[in-house]
Amino acid sequence: MRRLAWIVVPVVLVGLLAIVALAARGPDATTAFTLRPGDCFDLPTDAHVGDIDTVDCSAPHDAEVFEAGALSAPSASAGPAPYPGVAAISDWVGANCGDAAQRRYLAPGARADLAVGYFYPDANAWARGERQVTCYLHPPDGSKLTGPLASAAPG
Repeated sequence: MRRLAWIVVPVVLVGLLAIVALAARGPDATTAFTLRPGDCFDLPTDAHVGDIDTVDCSAPHDAEVFEAGALSAPSASAGPAPYPGVAAISDWVGANCGDAAQRRYLAPGARADLAVGYFYPDANAWARGERQVTCYLHPPDGSKLTGPLASAAPG
């Protein structure tokens, strides 16, 4: 019986810690799919993007969101919308996050050396209902931005 306690207690503790971690995340946690234009953040270091900590744009940061929108699924006759694939996502980014969108967003005299990056749902996130593609600007040399890039408050 004592051996069972040594197994059950750690399992219960791990489960409780997982519940606490999820509860601490809260309903207002920022993810790649909830970022909005004008949000500033540091780039995740992991290829699997989870929660993202936004920062004040006047503080040093890695990137700033300039476009975010829902990707529509290919038409399907019935059932859940099929994953559109990386080519369709790239097409969306090209149409919505290109030079014209950047010019509309950027303040006059903003850095000209910025690169575009984007977050998009993979097939698993798509199956969970995530549809947002988030485009952001960042210095390609890894330096920090030190102020907002937007020409006006987004909104």
